[in-house]
Amino acid sequence: MKRFGFVLVLVFLFLSCKKQKEKQFPHIETPVKTKIEYTIPLKTYDFSSIPKDTLFVTGKYIIFTKPSEKEFEILKDEEGIYEVDSDFGMYTSKVIDSLKSTYKITTTSKRIIGIIESHDTTYVDRLGPKPRVSRDPIHYSAFLVFNDYFSIYSHVYTDAAYYGLIRDYYSTVRFEKPIAHKYVISRNGLNIRQENGTVDGKYNNGDLVNIIGYTDNLIEVEDEGNIVKGRWAIVQWRAGGTTLKRFVFEGFLGALEDVIIYEDQICDGSKLDKAARYNVNEADIECLTKYLGFELISETDFNALTTIKNDFLKPNPAVIVKDNADKTQNITLPVKDSLIVYNSKVGYSNSSHSYYGDVAFLSQYLMHHMYPKAEDAFYSFVDRTTGKETYMFADYPYISPDKKKIISFVFDVYEEQFFIEIYKINEDKTIVLENAFYFVHWLKTYKNEVKWISNTAFAIEIANQNIWNGSAVKKPQYLKIKLKE
Repeated sequence: MKRFGFVLVLVFLFLSCKKQKEKQFPHIETPVKTKIEYTIPLKTYDFSSIPKDTLFVTGKYIIFTKPSEKEFEILKDEEGIYEVDSDFGMYTSKVIDSLKSTYKITTTSKRIIGIIESHDTTYVDRLGPKPRVSRDPIHYSAFLVFNDYFSIYSHVYTDAAYYGLIRDYYSTVRFEKPIAHKYVISRNGLNIRQENGTVDGKYNNGDLVNIIGYTDNLIEVEDEGNIVKGRWAIVQWRAGGTTLKRFVFEGFLGALEDVIIYEDQICDGSKLDKAARYNVNEADIECLTKYLGFELISETDFNALTTIKNDFLKPNPAVIVKDNADKTQNITLPVKDSLIVYNSKVGYSNSSHSYYGDVAFLSQYLMHHMYPKAEDAFYSFVDRTTGKETYMFADYPYISPDKKKIISFVFDVYEEQFFIEIYKINEDKTIVLENAFYFVHWLKTYKNEVKWISNTAFAIEIANQNIWNGSAVKKPQYLKIKLKE
């Protein structure tokens, strides 16, 4: 890891929950940015005789500009100009000597700075300034360039202040191209640190991390009796609309398939009020084992499960399904003395409908509906006698083998929250929401159906919420859940 001379010292304190074996170094504050009081008085000069020679720069580049001999000859009668020139030369020389192994950095007296961007070149004439760059001629300055972006500091600063300006500018790394994409694989997450060790935030287990570099030093960290080795990864961290350069420990980063849900995280969630089941209160997060039993099992055990066949849903030959040219379907449901027709059509203001089958013991049709304009999609039971929608479910309703429970797994894509809803089927065939639970760390994937092991127990495929994007999961986990009375 390179240093900013005596100003920036690489000090890293590790995760608050980890014990680091390395020696802790004292914290050194970066000097406050201050500039020298000396400036060149505003006065109108004729710089037309100064040739428009050009320095071209690209990428990450620091350019200090100072007057050429001919330019200085025009300014030489200004009070304090010699002192300004001397101070600028002294402080910028210290910065260049300190940072020349880290940055492309130079001093130039050329009049034009040509900044080569991805699709164009921006030319900055120091002596014929434009309103968006500077209203006054630029004599002594620092150009901080980064790809298509640049900033100009057109006064004389101390070397300490220059270090601060450079540090602040290049800590914004939104436009750097990551060299790797890794995921946090630490159960308790991973602290995000500034260069001096200050903790700015925390990644959660499973969060994606964009890496733009690594430090050189290898360190060791003790984690629950194990020694973990790694460097500090330099990452892009989004905070308050700005992408900053920050540091995390490499030892707790891995590939997507390395992300898991830890066994003691499975029960973390909240039992929700039936009247307002989506109002999650983080203060109510608890282990839900008094309501549900949980057991993580292997893929082999999941595939080998002997499950109870559930054949309550059967096609009705009297239902007419007509395929449309736009690949939607029109559904005609026979009800007592009439027909109910669901017409489907692709389009924002239209709707589409699908028929899944008959639930004979409830005397219901199972339908799925999508309304793009309302941003709504749901399943419903439609009474086979009246044609009315009697019950609606946010996702597919799985009926227990004894016909007494309905389980629905709901992922709110807007809030990125996962719920399990448990309905009770009464003796009179009415259905009521019995319980709803919110889970913090995991969700049921769309792959594989619910495997009923008994009337009150089932197994499902699950994934870490932070890595799920609706597509197939490379390395899912498997969970048995038992409903407790």
